[in-house]
Amino acid sequence: MSCFSDDDIRWLLDLLQREQLAEIEVEEGDCAVAVRAHNSQPPALCPQQQTAPTPGTVEELPDHITQVLAPVGGTFYHAPSPDADPFVSMGDIVEVGDTLGTVEAMKLYHDITSPTRGRIAEVSVENREHVEADQQLMLIDRNV
Repeated sequence: MSCFSDDDIRWLLDLLQREQLAEIEVEEGDCAVAVRAHNSQPPALCPQQQTAPTPGTVEELPDHITQVLAPVGGTFYHAPSPDADPFVSMGDIVEVGDTLGTVEAMKLYHDITSPTRGRIAEVSVENREHVEADQQLMLIDRNV
């Protein structure tokens, strides 16, 4: 006998797609299920050259700078826990897929991963700061 019904799984899949999540894990008693998206790149990561800036509101960035944006509105965290070191700091070299931070929205955590290799040129938000969807979180300089 299954712990989760087909309708439960369909609902989780719909939630995963609707909220553009990378993963959902649910535990209920002795039962657990994990649902993962199969994306080549998380929606949170948008290189500047693919983003059309709004005139007067966003300064143009050099071609070698990649902008990392929040996937959803929520609270940005620099570290996995209050006592832990930050995932990255200014000047750190990052590789594709390295965790840069996390955004918590409605008790769901969205890992922010690096879309490119480079050096952290700017951390634009403070730890535990509320961020809006598509708000700049960091800049990565690909000239390393």
